[in-house]
Amino acid sequence: MNQAPFRRLLHALVTDRFVWFLAVGLLLFGLDRWRQDRDDYHIIVDLPFLEKLAAQWQGQTQRLPDANELDALVEGYVREEILVREARRLSLDHDDVIIRRRLAQKYEFFLADADVSAEPDADTLQKFFDANRARYRLPETFSFNHVFFDNENEARAAATQLNADETNWRSLGRPFMLNRSYRTVTAERLAVEMGDAFVVALRGVPEARWSGPVVSAFGVHAVKLVARDAGGDVAFDDVAPRVARDWQMFRQKAARDTAMDELRAKYKVELAPIDPLP
Repeated sequence: MNQAPFRRLLHALVTDRFVWFLAVGLLLFGLDRWRQDRDDYHIIVDLPFLEKLAAQWQGQTQRLPDANELDALVEGYVREEILVREARRLSLDHDDVIIRRRLAQKYEFFLADADVSAEPDADTLQKFFDANRARYRLPETFSFNHVFFDNENEARAAATQLNADETNWRSLGRPFMLNRSYRTVTAERLAVEMGDAFVVALRGVPEARWSGPVVSAFGVHAVKLVARDAGGDVAFDDVAPRVARDWQMFRQKAARDTAMDELRAKYKVELAPIDPLP
């Protein structure tokens, strides 16, 4: 067999720089993939990471972990990291609604990581408070006892009796599915539970006496109003710490919204045409 053509081809390949460049590239690519595959099964727990685990533990328990607790934290991290890597190897993180939402949530908070940590001055907080007074207004509240009856005459008679002697007031009337006593319940919640008419009626009864009949969404009651607080505006000094927290929260939201608007402007969204239903 004449091997001359084969030898000439081999000589050409050996002396061709492009062939050598390609061979070296393939070799480096293979080595990189081999290294990556080895790294996929290599978990590093170094000193900075241990310090991070200890700091997280201290933030939750207000103390540093002991040796056994730190060992358990490391083992928990290693177990989680192994499961995450194996899940990614199976592409379980693709098209997962929960993971997508979590990533979006984390990035949304990342958007607000701009400089929003500056402390506001007193004038800034006062202006924020003035613009959001309704947010801090105290709600109207009621404290009362009541007895549930079948009809108005029974409720009226019971109110008269209880004003003379209320010792056994809990034993009177019909069973009631909700509370017999309410303390500092808001008018809003009471309206949901007992009806708007009941709240209106409570505003008109005297305190410290049994009154009836008082109509609710369930029927009629004899009611003793223990206390009513009309609520209303509060002084800035009484809620200053809360105002500061709210101001910071609003500022972070504004930063996120601004950053999101800037990101949104970079994207082109195309909506597929939707045929009308027949």
